[in-house]
Amino acid sequence: MPGSDYSAPELVMRILHVNNQIRLGGAETVIRQLLRGFPSAKLAVAEGKSYPPDVLPLYPRVLSRLSHSRFQNQIEWIAPRRRWTDTAFRHLASSSFDLLHLHNFHGQYASIESFAYIASVKPVIWTLHALWAVTGGCDHPRNCLRYLSECGLCPQLGRWPLGKEDNTSDQLYQKLHYLARLPLHVVAPSEWLAQIVKQSPIGRNWHVHHIPNAVNSRFVSALPTREPHPFTILIVNRNFADEQKGWYIARDALNNITPSARLLFVGQNSDIAANEVPGWQCESLGYLSCVEDLAKIHARSDIFLFASPAENFPCVVLEAMAAGACVVATPTGGVVEQITDGETGLLAEDISAPSLAKALSIAIDSPQLCHRLGKAARLIDFSEDRFISQYRHLYHDVIQYWKPAND
Repeated sequence: MPGSDYSAPELVMRILHVNNQIRLGGAETVIRQLLRGFPSAKLAVAEGKSYPPDVLPLYPRVLSRLSHSRFQNQIEWIAPRRRWTDTAFRHLASSSFDLLHLHNFHGQYASIESFAYIASVKPVIWTLHALWAVTGGCDHPRNCLRYLSECGLCPQLGRWPLGKEDNTSDQLYQKLHYLARLPLHVVAPSEWLAQIVKQSPIGRNWHVHHIPNAVNSRFVSALPTREPHPFTILIVNRNFADEQKGWYIARDALNNITPSARLLFVGQNSDIAANEVPGWQCESLGYLSCVEDLAKIHARSDIFLFASPAENFPCVVLEAMAAGACVVATPTGGVVEQITDGETGLLAEDISAPSLAKALSIAIDSPQLCHRLGKAARLIDFSEDRFISQYRHLYHDVIQYWKPAND
């Protein structure tokens, strides 16, 4: 791509973000940041019961409401969601938007073939929040490298987004057939993910851009002044019942050390998690979506415990760092790019409960060390302004220099 002259008048850019959900996890956090940074941008979503007026549903509002009611089976029979959203997605090719920015795409609301069609006739940027793009259908292959040659006999079956039926070989073939040939522009929030994409048979010819996620500016502005409080460990998990989020590692680590701190649980099924660590003083707060409430909770914590077995560049770790907590984490994916062990947090030696328990014990036994590491973490610059600027430059370049695939 030619070098850009950013001193030139900025293009008026009409951007449409496309995602499965409005509000759920890290991908949705990134989308909200981009919508604030580009007020003229819009969001289209495929799943949900109701949507704000400024959101473009790929499935009609009335049908969405009815599909979450007792009429769900009848609506699905009359107007199957997947068939409808796939058609609506393909129609975006003729929309007036200058660029489509795709986020979570797991082939659920549109087919891989439809993705390829869109990308061949419209400028597209795809932010990868996990590895699905270059695998046979799993988000995190972990130690499995079959996606580099051929999938099948998948060890990840049953872990979302895969079901119980093994179609991984077919998914890998479709991506190689439809997507590998396209000059796609993809964004990898971590260098770890960027290197995996570049080395994969599917993504080796794509344009891979590394733009780290940023700490939410609204979260930072909402942080209250820290006040004296009982020594507290905070665990935030989108869903404690989701094996991918690693609560089982954190639980076993906590049960391997003597209870000596207060535990705060935030997330779906947090009450269940709190009951699985007997002896600890626990408070379960459930799922919190309000940024201001999350900021207050972070300001009450000394340690942020993160135990996922596989992650990209989690926004929740950035929020804990911005709040001045000492992050104790498993050394997974892009987390090792966020945390410098012994300087801005503590990393376990490996992804296991005993190693995490060892790192956590060090933090609990030395409140002064926690304070020093948390203070250093606050100085790390994961600026939202820089994040927005990097995307602005990328949008500008992709729109200005894009050509249809058949040119």
